[in-house]
Amino acid sequence: MFDLQSVINDTRIRLCLDCGKCTAVCPVARYDSEFNPRLVVQEVLKQNGSGPRDEKIWSCISCNMCVERCNYNVKFTDFIRALRYKALAEGAEIQYSHGGAPQATMHIMAHRDIRQNRLNWLPADIEISKQCDTAFFVGCAPYFDVLFRDLGVKTIEGSKGALRLLNRAQIPFTLLPNERCCGRDLLLTGDIEGFLALAQANMHEFSRRGIKNIITSCPECYYTLKVDYPKFLANWDINVTHITEILSPLIEGGQLALGRLKRKVTYHDPCTLGRYSRIFDQPRHILASMEDLEVVEMADNRERALCCGASPWAYCGAVNKQIQKERLAQAGATGADILVTACPKCQIHLKCAQKNAENNDVCQIEIQDMCALAAQSLLPQEIS
Repeated sequence: MFDLQSVINDTRIRLCLDCGKCTAVCPVARYDSEFNPRLVVQEVLKQNGSGPRDEKIWSCISCNMCVERCNYNVKFTDFIRALRYKALAEGAEIQYSHGGAPQATMHIMAHRDIRQNRLNWLPADIEISKQCDTAFFVGCAPYFDVLFRDLGVKTIEGSKGALRLLNRAQIPFTLLPNERCCGRDLLLTGDIEGFLALAQANMHEFSRRGIKNIITSCPECYYTLKVDYPKFLANWDINVTHITEILSPLIEGGQLALGRLKRKVTYHDPCTLGRYSRIFDQPRHILASMEDLEVVEMADNRERALCCGASPWAYCGAVNKQIQKERLAQAGATGADILVTACPKCQIHLKCAQKNAENNDVCQIEIQDMCALAAQSLLPQEIS
């Protein structure tokens, strides 16, 4: 599927100069002196596209900071993904995190005939439309809360909050009891076959249920369904919307009002929602609309926001923990009570850094999902 010479052309890699701006902003390079995006490019070009297969190509966390900074629009993260696909095809082995459990779960979900019990978390107060061509795509939150129970994560609370907000806005939707993981993590590691199996299974389910529109609160699902699926699935014609793109205009137009929440929060821009999808204002607008909620910015925000240090459940080590530690310190420096994020994976990785802190050197700020927080402000509805 990937011809590396074509990828070199498509990603504009030959325009990579000796300026080093990518390395200057790369959070991995900040803590790993041996990682240098520019030198990875040079090595591949010198070897006529044969490319490295060592840890260099797995160290990139796909935060897109380099692309944001590059004056020549060199798409380094797409280039790295192609190198990973080529390395896997040639027999390279990946050091998966968490015993490979996330990847195993994804591959299990890829089986076309699987039947899941993935809606037993759904509260009775949430109204689901039985006949509707708009689906809310939940993503892996039900599995995350099981896989990472030791971290005390409650990513499904973000999904519940999103659905309650849609109910309050009178936006009808249905849920798919047999949806699959969107497959982004497999795509990022170069497992194109695994990604395609999930994408095709999802498309089959959407088609079978007559789905024309998808709403999701997960940034990774949003970008994958909206941007990546059309590249890989010839007949993809489903409209994909992030929930903030729905709620923010309704709030601005006066059709939706959130309640009062007396807290001080700081918002963490997920890389995939921010730098990849350019959704910066809508989450802030939603937070700012809650009466008595004070929103303060971290030192690095919006386009410059520091990544949560996540990799696609692979090669997560000391460098990643340093990035997470730095981000949490930035949150603590604001004086906020809560770090709010719109991404379940950001929540997981930052909480993992807090749990595994040594010598109490990691800020222990409370971390909450944005939709879960917004739903708490709904009055007089009682949120369980």
